[in-house]
Order: sequence, then C-alpha cells, then structure tokens
Amino acid sequence: MSRFFTDIGNRTASNDRELFRFIGGFEGYFTLSDTDFDYDVYYTRGEVSNVRRTLNDLIPTNFLAALDSVIDPETGQAACRSQVPALQGEDYEDPALVNPENCAPFNPFGFGQASAASADFIAGDVQREDEITQEMVGGTLSFDSGQWFELPGGPLGIALGYEYREEDVETTTDELTKQGVFTNAATPDSFGGYDVSEFFVELRLPLLSDVMLAKELSLDAAYRTADYSHAGNADAWQVGFMWAPIEDVRIRGTVGEAVRAPNVDEAFSPQSPGFANINDPCDADNINDDPDRAANCLALGIPAGFEANDNVSIETVSGGNPDLFSEGSESRTIGIVWTPEFLENFSVTVDFYDIEIEDAITEVGAQDILDNCVDASGGPDAGFCSQIDRDENNDVEVVRSGFINASALKTSGVEFQIRYTTELSDLGLPGELRLNLQGNKVNELEEYAFQDRPDEINVEVGEVGDPEYQFRTIVDYRIDEWNFNYTSRFIDRSALFDVSPGADSPEDVSPAFVGSIWTHDFSIEYTYNENVDVYVGLRNAFNKVPPGYTFDPLYDLLGRRLNAGITVRFE
Repeated sequence: MSRFFTDIGNRTASNDRELFRFIGGFEGYFTLSDTDFDYDVYYTRGEVSNVRRTLNDLIPTNFLAALDSVIDPETGQAACRSQVPALQGEDYEDPALVNPENCAPFNPFGFGQASAASADFIAGDVQREDEITQEMVGGTLSFDSGQWFELPGGPLGIALGYEYREEDVETTTDELTKQGVFTNAATPDSFGGYDVSEFFVELRLPLLSDVMLAKELSLDAAYRTADYSHAGNADAWQVGFMWAPIEDVRIRGTVGEAVRAPNVDEAFSPQSPGFANINDPCDADNINDDPDRAANCLALGIPAGFEANDNVSIETVSGGNPDLFSEGSESRTIGIVWTPEFLENFSVTVDFYDIEIEDAITEVGAQDILDNCVDASGGPDAGFCSQIDRDENNDVEVVRSGFINASALKTSGVEFQIRYTTELSDLGLPGELRLNLQGNKVNELEEYAFQDRPDEINVEVGEVGDPEYQFRTIVDYRIDEWNFNYTSRFIDRSALFDVSPGADSPEDVSPAFVGSIWTHDFSIEYTYNENVDVYVGLRNAFNKVPPGYTFDPLYDLLGRRLNAGITVRFE
C-alpha cells in the first residue's frame, strides 16, 4: 500500500521568536595637561529565544502497532493486537514505544477512515527550544601626540581599546525526541558557550603633507589580540597607506591578517545520530574515479569487483569539535580614488582585492570522508578511514563526521564605485540629483575542501550564488521635502553545474544556466517634518525572478511587491 496520510493532519511547523537587546554607554572627552582624550564606554546584552513546534510527526513504532489490528473475539470490534492477549502468540512483543496501553487500531483503507484516537496514538508534536545570549562590555580611548611630538604631516593619532564578550547557546528538546521515537533522529540537549578578552591598538602616522608629490602621505596600523576560552589566543593585524601625489588622486592599499574563532555550534553542538545517502567509492562503478582508489580499497580488504549495497541511507554521527582553533586569513588590497577638481562632487574609486583563508572550519560530510579515505596517495588515509565502520560484507554501516580545520579559500577581484551629486539649477531645473554606480568583478573564487590536497579544487566563480559580474545603480532626485529613488541590480548569467576543471559540462544539466537577472525598484519618500517620514515603494517592478528551480538567496525570489511605511523619531 502506498498513500499520503494527510487525513491524520499535515506535518507542519510553527515558530515563536523573541528578541531582547539593551545597549548603553557613555562617551565624552577629558583633558590632561594639554592633551584631549576621547573616550567611549559601552555595555550590550542580547537574548534570542525560539520555540519550534513540529506538529503531527509520525511515531513509527506506534504506527506499526496500530496497523496490526485484529477483531477482538470478546467484543467483535477491531482492536490492536497488543490489546488482545488471546491473539498475540507465544513470542509476541508490543512494538509501540509511547503509551502502548492507549493503542487504537488504524484503518488505512479509504481517506478519513481512521479514528481520532488512532490518529492521536500514531503521531505527536515535537518541541525544540533554543536560546542564545550575548553580553559584551568594552571601552576605547583615543588621543594624539601633539603635546609631545609631531611627524612632518602632523601629530600621531592613537586609539586603544578593550572588550570582553560572553556567548552562550542552549538547545533543549522534548523527552520523546531525545528517545528517538519520531521519524527524525534522536536529538540530545546541547549547551555551549565561550568568553573572549580582546585588546587592540590603532595608529595613524601622517608622514607628509602639502609637499611636492605628496599632498598627503600617511600610514595606518592596527593590532588586536584575543584570548578565547575555547580556541586559545588569536592575533590580527593590518597595515595600510594613503598617498595623494596631487589633490585629485589618492592611492591606497592594505595588507593584513585576520582570524575567526569557532562559533558555539561548531565547537559545542552534541554528537547526534542521523542518516546520509552515499555512493561507496570502492564500488565497481566508482573505483576508477580516482587513480588511487583501487589499490587503497584492496589494502582495506575490499575485493576487486565489489558491488556495494549503497542504495539505502546509512547511519551517521556528527556534532561539534571542542578542539577546533581559529581560522586565519591574509588579505591584500590596492586602489585609487579620483576626485577631479573640474567636476565638483564627482568621484571614482577602483579597488583590487586578494584574500586567502587557511585552516577554515568545515563540516565534513559522509561522502567526503568515504572518498578521502581511499583517494589519498601512498595508501589509505588513516584519519578518515577510522571514521568509517563497515560490516562483514564490506558495506558501510556508520560514518562519524563533524567540524575540522581543514579547508582553504582563495578569492580575488575588483570593485568600483562612481558617485556624482549635482544641483540641477545650472540646467534651469529644480532639485538635486544623486547618482551612485557600484560594481564587482570576481576574478577568482576557489575552494579547497582539504587544503592539503591542492589538486582537488572547487571553482565557484560563475556558478549560481557566485556570479562573475554584479552591478548596482542608485539614482536619487530630491526636491524640497520629496525624494524619488530608482535602484537597479544586475546579476550575471550563472551556471547550475560544477564549473571546476574536469567536473561537469553544460550538457550534464538542463537547463544549464540561470540567465542574467536585472531588477528595478522605485520608491517615494516624503519628509513631513524633522521627526516624521512617510514612504511607499515598488520592489522588482517588472517581476523579474529566477526560474522556479533556483532558490539561491542572492536573487529576489518573491517578485513584484508593494511596501509602505512611516518613520517617527522621538526627541
């Protein structure tokens, strides 16, 4: 029998979310001797809670008990076999795990034939509660060296700061979910958190000013050290320069290293069971996909010609890793700013960027673990192979996975912005016009699932979600209390297949591309007075949306829509 059990109620979800945030602090200045000090002391606390209820989730063991219905010889009515001892047999065991004494027979023949009692017995509601809190206190102090010394371009600027932050997450589920009686895997409660203390110093060194070939020449330097309770010490720094050989041109650049510590989910989520679909790399159909596989599979005792039973899902165990450490990145940028004297309020900026991330935190999936076990050169990879359990027939039974510092990412490209503001009175027209054109071209975006295998490269640029070109245009026309806005966004054509070398080709998928998308927004804002603004807008006016098989959030997935609102400021 094959049927949908919508007559017992659809499996739906509801979420109740609450957000609370408090921000407070003091800022000001004081003077010691002849030096002015600016200070800022602040405190924030935020809490987010979510109660998620999944309604009418099936209880498979109870469902089996309710389906196993018989006619009770004493009453002549249908009843669960578990409630009729005379018809149970010598080795009978009640399959129901939840309130077995309440079993009511379920009639699957015909829509809506099951009783309310049987529907209540075979399904239940799942509840999960999440709570995230963040508390932070810090302060900054800034001053200059004018009282003591000055560089040729002026006094040295100095900023110091300290910040302490605590983050905690708590997830609890109902008792039945923890026991694994629903269709989803058993999910234990999880608790985790960390604290971090950070110190930073920033310097601005004005080296030259108003001299030949150096209208301005300055250096900026910053250093931050952080002590994470769960990931140890991490240092970040940046050095940049600004050089204006003439008034109209500025050249700027930076080089630096940054870090990202593992978040609470990556570090502390509990080890939980689950399921995954896999293709066994040692199967005869897959054995030649990598030159090292055949020898490595033999070394593991898997014979040539092996045919895996991998058409069913396997068990997985995954969760956080408390031994993670911080990711590290290196970045380099260089750019130019042109503000021609002959055209007031006009500027062009162009910046080139090059970023590399190492030891990136990644969640390794079951398929990656299986592949990397037997795709290593020089023999099976002991680290990955130890995460796999096979049965006596060499079929995969369980794969253990989680988060590790293993990945790398490289990206480079160029960004530009053109801005222009002009009063239209020179043309005999009222009002002010503001133009802003922004664009980005990605030259390189490469991911390495495992940084110690640089030959296994995943090229992302040009795929859906990572287009090669993006442009954004913003036009504002202001007249008196009115502002008329036009905004457009262009996303380049993107592939739905893997564009990595040796991977897929356009013939592998149909359609192979999401065509270029150009959306247009219009809005009108009216300033009633200095405290009240009213606006109305039309988003995606021409209803340009990607095809229905694309759900990437880079696109506008909703289509044309109208919005309106009012903003009131209280003094």
